[in-house]
Amino acid sequence: MKRSLRKLLFVFLFLAIQLGYGQNEFFFNHYLFNPTYFNPAWAGVEEQAFAAVHHRTQWAGYDATFDPEGAPTTQMLSAVVPVEGKLAGFGLTIVNDRTGPLTSIQARIAITTSFTLRQGKVFLGLMPSLNVASLDANFRPADNQPDPFIPSGNESQYRPNLHAGLVFQSKKEYFVGISVENILQPGFSFGTEAENNIEPNHNLFFTKFLRIARDFILKPSLLVRSDLNSYSLDLTGVLEYQEKMWGGLAFRRAESVSVLLGYSFLKGNKLKAGYSFDYVVQERDAKEPTSHEVFVRYNLPDLILGGRKAVKTPRFTF
Repeated sequence: MKRSLRKLLFVFLFLAIQLGYGQNEFFFNHYLFNPTYFNPAWAGVEEQAFAAVHHRTQWAGYDATFDPEGAPTTQMLSAVVPVEGKLAGFGLTIVNDRTGPLTSIQARIAITTSFTLRQGKVFLGLMPSLNVASLDANFRPADNQPDPFIPSGNESQYRPNLHAGLVFQSKKEYFVGISVENILQPGFSFGTEAENNIEPNHNLFFTKFLRIARDFILKPSLLVRSDLNSYSLDLTGVLEYQEKMWGGLAFRRAESVSVLLGYSFLKGNKLKAGYSFDYVVQERDAKEPTSHEVFVRYNLPDLILGGRKAVKTPRFTF
């Protein structure tokens, strides 16, 4: 099993690196705190229910003649609930992504099952979804005349979609996940003859929890995203102190470096809040240099479907 996983990891990473740079899906720096939105199998890994909110402003201050509303923005609301029984977890994700004249709203429902191996545990997830794309064709330079080949006014189209994923949780506390988004390749034409299909996006995710001292846990992670024509790679390292506060650095290939900061509030650290700051270091010609992201997660440790509520016991550290 170990050899098979290593081969799979190597092949996926090798193919991604050969394909160039890019991706066609939204992303967040805080993916480590909520990977379910791109890999439905992760809903089974979570041991307690939570609700989370993400907001990202990409290239803050960006100004284009065709886009009076400025920089691309993405908001995401998600919830995950563990399940006792044949299912391992259930998740709901709602995303609002706006880039220029195009607004995309997605509703994703993750359903996860699991089985145990000698080396660890495997989680399998499916995530059917609904994509709603809206085009505001009034977005154009002020000196341009209307183009008869561009639709006028506002138009929205609805398309079903499907995503799937797998996560392997080792007994040595590392996680490897592989997922595919946009399996149905939904297409949007907005009344024209040219249909724009969303290509499948392939994701490889790896993270490991390393206790480097009594009060410190290091969480390195890797996320590779590829549409099999280009790829992006995120390397992130987060250092957590007493499970209360954290800080970290991230690098996104051919684009930016990021700083992540966060703190946990309330009894049992139920409320987590994080912020990240990106600075573009490569390919800056068509971008503003900074991006900002805010993340809030509220844990619901007593909520579990199909089983009893968790019994709270003191935690001892040796």
